[in-house]
Amino acid sequence: MKNNKLNQWWNINGNYKILHKINPLRLDFILNNFKNPLNKHVLDIGCGGGLISELLAKKNAHVTGIDENKNNIKQAKLHAKKNLLNINY
Repeated sequence: MKNNKLNQWWNINGNYKILHKINPLRLDFILNNFKNPLNKHVLDIGCGGGLISELLAKKNAHVTGIDENKNNIKQAKLHAKKNLLNINY
């Protein structure tokens, strides 16, 4: 993955803009359909750049994100660190 595409994860008008648009719905679904999801450890499988992982971490969930693409993990780690979020990638 090229560097410019790597940085697209957090560009709300970039390649992943649809994920940014639906992220509030995804978060609401998790919060409304799982008993106390934020009092538990959450595994984000296929975390990409960490979009939903970060939202859950901001709600005090203990988040682990995994992705088969090492560049996605790199971007997720960098962005979480920049935002002082404790997420295990």
